[in-house]
Amino acid sequence: MSVVSAAKTILEADATLVAAATGGIYDLGETGPNGISRTTTPDAFDANEIIKPCILVKTRGATPDGALVDEAEQYVSVRQVLEVWLYEARGYSNIDTMKDRVYALLHTVQLSDTFMVLWAGDLGQQRDTDLDASLDRSEFAVHTFKS
Repeated sequence: MSVVSAAKTILEADATLVAAATGGIYDLGETGPNGISRTTTPDAFDANEIIKPCILVKTRGATPDGALVDEAEQYVSVRQVLEVWLYEARGYSNIDTMKDRVYALLHTVQLSDTFMVLWAGDLGQQRDTDLDASLDRSEFAVHTFKS
């Protein structure tokens, strides 16, 4: 199971988060490379095409972290950043609620084939002009290995 799939499964299993994310919880496999849009994720928008509170989960590429290396076994530890993008139409109250819940669900957990997931920071309050939406992003460091 991929890091995104494992994290998304945890998020979708939480009734509190699902109740807050009325527009849904998505990954790039569902949205396509451009993320949340009125075309690829119509359930994330109301009848007036205004975005509902929703979440997009994705990762950045894995990079070696140098903590563990075994040349004979071709084993190396890597760090991958899990990004959790949070959206709502106006303001940040729903975003803050979802962000706090995502932190509670992911920080210090161990996903399949990973070491402990650790919160690595937040982007802060931003605006997505394409979606006409408020947004924030929480990042989590996922340490795993490649062999």
